[in-house]
Amino acid sequence: MALSVGSRSGAKSEINVTPLVDVCLVLLIIFMVLVPRTVPETSVRIPPERRAEARERAPGEDALVVGLTAEGRLSLNRSPIERSALEARLQRQLAFRDPKVVFVDIDGAVAYGEAVALVDLAKRAGATVVALLKKKDDVVPATLRGL
Repeated sequence: MALSVGSRSGAKSEINVTPLVDVCLVLLIIFMVLVPRTVPETSVRIPPERRAEARERAPGEDALVVGLTAEGRLSLNRSPIERSALEARLQRQLAFRDPKVVFVDIDGAVAYGEAVALVDLAKRAGATVVALLKKKDDVVPATLRGL
């Protein structure tokens, strides 16, 4: 494109491009703003992933409660169990659970070392959360009642 400054020879045969570029930029901005609003949105809810393996627990049995009495008897969900079989049974029960939670119900007269051993057993079996249950009437631990 040549620029002629001093000649007055009449009409130019060149196109003035500046208004064309302005119009194109305005149209581009309008389309950029309006197109995302005109695209229909579709929301999809995907069902959660289900594991195909069968669960060992009963349908209404959501919590795993391990009990320890003052006499040293163990129970799993109120059914008696031997200490040697408890860890393997907990591993099977926790294998297909998403929140791996075990509740430990310990009698107040149980020695501290036995209680810690039971909590460690639950952790070795695969529990990520071990919660201790407390009875309403046990405000003061049995070890402190004699003081």
